[in-house]
Amino acid sequence: MSRSEKPESKENAFFFNARIEGIEYDILDDLIGYAVRRAQISIYEDFSASLADEGITPQRFSSLVIIENNPGISQTRLSEVMGIARSGVVAIIDKFEDAGLVERQASGDRRSYNLRLTKDGQKQVRRYKKAVQEHDNRIAGALTTAEKEQLRKLLSKICMRSQ
Repeated sequence: MSRSEKPESKENAFFFNARIEGIEYDILDDLIGYAVRRAQISIYEDFSASLADEGITPQRFSSLVIIENNPGISQTRLSEVMGIARSGVVAIIDKFEDAGLVERQASGDRRSYNLRLTKDGQKQVRRYKKAVQEHDNRIAGALTTAEKEQLRKLLSKICMRSQ
């Protein structure tokens, strides 16, 4: 990734304060969506700080992990899995291809490409996974193993309900 594509550096990062003393939040305190969004902002900030030097966002990381574990996945299928427009996936893959992390391979359809990690991509994903696991341990450090599992299940219920 080029330097201009990197998220804010640790030194210049703005840190979200999820609860400001003296502010009345009214109904917002009772809304699950608001609580999830505030947690997501805090989690995203820590993720960004963890991988700021790599230019890797949660979306880019997820894309690499999906490609790694589904070699030959098409760009169209990746866009479905990621829940983003195909043009967004094309832009992500262009960056990965330029960085030597992913290669496009022709498929039977002239309009479609299959995606695979390069050797360097495999090596980088291993490093990214380590950093993301450390990030995840840090942000969930106050939770017990049972609470982490319960939180995943509860969030999964919300995801299933919204479909």
